Amino acid sequence: MTDNPEQLFELFYKNVRDDMCPPGLRHHSYRYNWWRERFMNAYYGTKEPNSLMSWAEAPQMWLAGYREKRSSHD
Repeated sequence: MTDNPEQLFELFYKNVRDDMCPPGLRHHSYRYNWWRERFMNAYYGTKEPNSLMSWAEAPQMWLAGYREKRSSHD
Protein backbone atom coordinates (compact mmCIF):
# COMPACT_ATOMS: atom_id res chain seq x y z
CA MET A 1 0.00 0.00 0.00
CA THR A 2 1.15 3.53 -0.65
CA ASP A 3 1.01 6.99 0.86
CA ASN A 4 1.92 8.69 -2.42
CA PRO A 5 -1.06 10.92 -3.34
CA GLU A 6 -0.43 10.58 -7.08
CA GLN A 7 -0.46 6.78 -6.88
CA LEU A 8 -3.54 6.86 -4.68
CA PHE A 9 -5.30 9.11 -7.19
CA GLU A 10 -4.52 6.67 -9.99
CA LEU A 11 -6.06 3.85 -7.92
CA PHE A 12 -9.13 6.01 -7.19
CA TYR A 13 -9.52 7.12 -10.81
CA LYS A 14 -9.65 3.51 -12.03
CA ASN A 15 -12.95 3.28 -10.12
CA VAL A 16 -14.55 6.46 -11.51
CA ARG A 17 -17.51 5.57 -13.72
CA ASP A 18 -19.36 7.80 -16.16
CA ASP A 19 -22.40 7.93 -13.88
CA MET A 20 -20.21 9.37 -11.10
CA CYS A 21 -19.34 12.45 -13.18
CA PRO A 22 -21.26 15.71 -13.46
CA PRO A 23 -23.29 16.09 -16.66
CA GLY A 24 -21.13 17.45 -19.45
CA LEU A 25 -17.93 16.05 -17.91
CA ARG A 26 -18.58 12.38 -18.59
CA HIS A 27 -16.77 12.30 -21.92
CA HIS A 28 -14.74 15.49 -21.67
CA SER A 29 -10.95 15.44 -21.83
CA TYR A 30 -10.79 17.57 -18.66
CA ARG A 31 -12.44 14.78 -16.63
CA TYR A 32 -9.11 13.38 -15.37
CA ASN A 33 -7.88 16.77 -14.15
CA TRP A 34 -11.23 17.63 -12.60
CA TRP A 35 -11.26 14.42 -10.54
CA ARG A 36 -7.58 14.83 -9.69
CA GLU A 37 -8.36 18.24 -8.16
CA ARG A 38 -11.28 16.80 -6.14
CA PHE A 39 -9.05 13.95 -4.95
CA MET A 40 -6.10 16.13 -3.96
CA ASN A 41 -8.40 18.48 -2.09
CA ALA A 42 -9.77 15.48 -0.18
CA TYR A 43 -6.29 14.08 0.43
CA TYR A 44 -4.93 17.35 1.81
CA GLY A 45 -8.13 18.37 3.61
CA THR A 46 -8.79 21.43 1.46
CA LYS A 47 -12.41 22.56 1.62
CA GLU A 48 -14.19 22.54 -1.71
CA PRO A 49 -16.38 25.45 -2.83
CA ASN A 50 -20.02 24.90 -1.87
CA SER A 51 -20.95 24.16 -5.48
CA LEU A 52 -18.60 21.15 -5.52
CA MET A 53 -19.24 19.74 -2.05
CA SER A 54 -21.39 16.83 -3.23
CA TRP A 55 -18.76 15.84 -5.82
CA ALA A 56 -16.06 15.91 -3.15
CA GLU A 57 -17.73 13.05 -1.27
CA ALA A 58 -16.55 10.28 -3.63
CA PRO A 59 -12.82 10.83 -3.09
CA GLN A 60 -13.36 11.46 0.62
CA MET A 61 -15.21 8.18 1.02
CA TRP A 62 -12.68 6.31 -1.13
CA LEU A 63 -9.79 7.65 0.98
CA ALA A 64 -11.59 6.77 4.21
CA GLY A 65 -12.07 3.20 3.00
CA TYR A 66 -8.48 2.95 1.81
CA ARG A 67 -7.14 4.24 5.12
CA GLU A 68 -9.43 1.92 7.10
CA LYS A 69 -8.28 -1.09 5.13
CA ARG A 70 -4.66 -0.03 5.50
CA SER A 71 -4.96 0.39 9.26
CA SER A 72 -6.55 -3.05 9.60
CA HIS A 73 -3.52 -4.61 7.91
CA ASP A 74 -0.92 -2.85 10.10
